[in-house]
Amino acid sequence: MNIENIVMTGGTSGFGLVTAKKLIQANNVNLIMGYRSKGVKDAVNLPLELTSLRSVNSFAEEVVKRLGKDKIDALIFNAGINYPSINTLTEDGIEINFGVNHLAHFYLLRLLMPHLSGNAKIIITTSGTIDPATNIFGSPPKHANALWMAYPEMDETLEEDDKINGQRAYASSKLCNLLTAIQIKELPESKQNNWEGIAYDPGVTPGTGLVRYSDEAMKMLSQQFTDPKTRKEKFPLANSIEDAGNTLADIALGFIEPPQDRYVALRGGKITFMNPPGLAQNNETIKKVWQDTAFILNDKLGLTC
Repeated sequence: MNIENIVMTGGTSGFGLVTAKKLIQANNVNLIMGYRSKGVKDAVNLPLELTSLRSVNSFAEEVVKRLGKDKIDALIFNAGINYPSINTLTEDGIEINFGVNHLAHFYLLRLLMPHLSGNAKIIITTSGTIDPATNIFGSPPKHANALWMAYPEMDETLEEDDKINGQRAYASSKLCNLLTAIQIKELPESKQNNWEGIAYDPGVTPGTGLVRYSDEAMKMLSQQFTDPKTRKEKFPLANSIEDAGNTLADIALGFIEPPQDRYVALRGGKITFMNPPGLAQNNETIKKVWQDTAFILNDKLGLTC
């Protein structure tokens, strides 16, 4: 497939910037980038604030306007937030981890679906925190209830410790990213147009902005592992920003194709193909997350998509 038009979030810093630069250097690629404060050289930079669904809608409208009659060959949803508390809400009153990581990207996907080309790729960044076997922080998801994630006051599984709740909110939102990628292939539009949903877990990649809201100890630890020698000796499964970013670009360009029913993960700079964890193996759960997310947008927030 000839990849020409790519729309991306989360490409202005961290490993996403590495991805963006590699895509821009590829032949004939037109990269449309959502940005908050600073865009990327040689990309089409359009303002996007993922804590505001109003901004998401405006971004989608501008993307369509810029494309004209052209179609989108790949969507890359890489932007994310890891907020240490469930008490911060988006502009729309949604818990911020769920709102930014899942709901905003789901809304953007729904808005841009009519403008995807045949054989388009939808690539969504997930996380190793979704799996109890790989979550080194100890707070993997307890459930995949989208309504509870969006409105934590409804959640019957909350802990007394808000820090644990925050860690779990992040992991749960990234689980939703995986479930969305899986569900894409079941959509009638997807089957008709041969779209491909791909989840990508960049593993632990020190030096990104993901820990910007973490405590100072976590920030110092992350900074320590940006050194290649230290990373290799003390945390060999961690990845460099360059490896994580180049892998994401290669997925978008079609150089990496995961086997059916698996997702791409990076461990120690090496590509692996992972089986989804338990909560992501139940077809009814996968379908319900999609339905409940659409319900939040349509019925709770009154948005049409």
